[in-house]
Amino acid sequence: MTRANDNTRIQTQPGDIFDTLREGFAFVAAQAENVYIDNARLAAFTAVLPSKPPGNVLDVTHHYVGRPEDTAAYILTLDAINFGSGYRPHLVDEGWQMVGNSLYFTISTRLKEWYEQRGPLSARKLGEAEPDLVASILGLDISKKWSAEFAGICARNMQELGGLIGEGFDGYFTGLIEEAHGSAAYVVETLARLPNYRDIHSYKGRDVAFLKRAQITAADLHVAFARLGKTLFDDIDRLTMFPDNAVPHALHVEGVLAYAPGLSSRIASGHEIASGAAEEVEIRACAAHAVELIAAQKGIKAMDVDHILWHRSEEDPRYLERPTHRTISRFY
Repeated sequence: MTRANDNTRIQTQPGDIFDTLREGFAFVAAQAENVYIDNARLAAFTAVLPSKPPGNVLDVTHHYVGRPEDTAAYILTLDAINFGSGYRPHLVDEGWQMVGNSLYFTISTRLKEWYEQRGPLSARKLGEAEPDLVASILGLDISKKWSAEFAGICARNMQELGGLIGEGFDGYFTGLIEEAHGSAAYVVETLARLPNYRDIHSYKGRDVAFLKRAQITAADLHVAFARLGKTLFDDIDRLTMFPDNAVPHALHVEGVLAYAPGLSSRIASGHEIASGAAEEVEIRACAAHAVELIAAQKGIKAMDVDHILWHRSEEDPRYLERPTHRTISRFY
């Protein structure tokens, strides 16, 4: 078992936001004290990993697809509130009914149903969003502590998105896509200007950016519009993994990521790992760096490795029987 080192860094095109992300992941992986990449296990795991993600990525059972403007509105709104893994057990304890025992599919399906029954949410409506709107969409009881806190963050996220689309793109969600001119990096950088997308943490004297929600928004737009026969972004291959708690968990179960005994014990017992703490940054960054290594060895996109492992974390009993790390965060 070894730490990732300079010899394992991936060569990338210079000069874009994705370089910055990958450089940060590699920096953390080289410095990490609580999380390690087992390079031998990584190579063995890569050899048996499928080369394609499952076909149910953005399936129409759990997602809305309509005309381009409405589809863009749905995806951007979905990913504005696509977080909450740390809140999940608290919301369930408060009686929140989930779809397929999945936080993500609960949010995506309930928003889909709202769009189908009441129509898309306009930029103005998002800009005026309050927790009671979120509660109506998601079926939350905001008289309860954690549901109220979660709905409040969702409402602020919606307000930020509504303001961006209303002020920057004349209220048209497709305006963001048109201004991107084929650049996923533009979408990521534009969204990352909003506080609730600005997923950046300090680690050993430097800022390390993850931008999970901004990146997954670009990916989801690309996949959704592919269903409409449109190719949005020329640089979609440049996206990194979407660093959250699911893929690190999958890699840990497979032995690709090894955790220090104290960290393993805290995760197993359900203790919270604070957002931005060194251990939390190391878990996410080392997982993201490991995914870069897997993608390079496999000859596929980091985004596809992410999709494969995320679905396993949601569906494979081996992963479900062990807890992921828990972090209360607005970023994942």
